[in-house]
Amino acid sequence: MNRIGVSSGCFYPRLTETVIKDITLTGASVMELFINTHSEMEIDYIKELKEIIDYYGISVCSVHPFTSFAETYLFFSEYPRRTEDGFRIYDRYFEICNILGAKILNFHGFKSEKSIEFEKYCHVYGTLYEKAKAAGVVFSQENVRKFISGDIEFIRRFSDYMKNSVAFTFDIKQAYMSCYDPIEFSKTVVDKLVLVHLNDFDGENTCLLPGKGVFDLQTFFTDLSLSGYTGNYIIEVYSGVYGNDTEIADSVKYAESILKESLL
Repeated sequence: MNRIGVSSGCFYPRLTETVIKDITLTGASVMELFINTHSEMEIDYIKELKEIIDYYGISVCSVHPFTSFAETYLFFSEYPRRTEDGFRIYDRYFEICNILGAKILNFHGFKSEKSIEFEKYCHVYGTLYEKAKAAGVVFSQENVRKFISGDIEFIRRFSDYMKNSVAFTFDIKQAYMSCYDPIEFSKTVVDKLVLVHLNDFDGENTCLLPGKGVFDLQTFFTDLSLSGYTGNYIIEVYSGVYGNDTEIADSVKYAESILKESLL
């Protein structure tokens, strides 16, 4: 069942444990959790955070690593010990997902200003995908500008090559910033889509709250619904694009109303 949720990243740089209540006040019943620093990977911290999350009655569907920026260097260098350490770091993320009840961990991958053999990328992703699967987690490739995953032709080739051993998180703003029509880009990943990062844009702004721009959200929802997508839509915007939390709550209501219409 599709739900509209909110990412804790929308509230950055407020401390994560302090924004759980704020997320529930937007009316969202599901959230994505951003891990923002190494100390937030400590199991004691995660268990305390889980108590707060349970207290406010919200569910965590996905986790976003703070190490996304470093994945090129963790997993795709020529230094094997660093790669092994990277796998151990991500094993901890899978453990965090299990404690929080999250089923999805997002992955940015390899930065596009560098070069890498296609098969090597697929091997590394496939290893992480299988490690996540063994832990009961879906390792999800996100389309991200300035990473090779931001290129639609790469995503097509990657999806074909990996067959059923790949999952995708689709981010509207990242597709738009990569100069693609987000609706057309989403069709490339819809058969393996597990999560959507929801946002809006207009002629001057590449990232806005849903309902504040010109993106055809109804067509987007309808197309994904007709294609069989049943996952969550998580509002993920930068904190500088809105004035107060009420605007996020209004955006949740707006997106929920459009989603309801698209499912009729």
